[in-house]
Amino acid sequence: MRKHLATIAGLVLACAFVVVFLLGKRQAFALEEIAPRVGLKPDDLLAMAPRVATQTGATLGTARRVIYLMACSGLPKGTAFEAQATRAAAVAERRSLTPREATKTVLNEMPSARGDDALQDC
Repeated sequence: MRKHLATIAGLVLACAFVVVFLLGKRQAFALEEIAPRVGLKPDDLLAMAPRVATQTGATLGTARRVIYLMACSGLPKGTAFEAQATRAAAVAERRSLTPREATKTVLNEMPSARGDDALQDC
């Protein structure tokens, strides 16, 4: 009888972990959805990643993630976007921060922007 109760308790616990994982997972937006937030096209964002990585020494993955987070925030627009993304990638590389922390740092330095609030849905 105890074996059956332990098995049931184990299954319930495993199901609880799966539910918490799925509910806690952040929703990811497609580039087609976030590119217009900063006045760019998805192809512009994709082409920007190698340039940012080359200029900062960050990995291509870090550059892509920083660009995604910047675009998702919708704060830097137009020509300032690539400069801010480059700054965030450089901060991530220099200070050994995650792309999210580096993006928050750069967004917090912008006037009238709060990095924590801007990245809440990203």
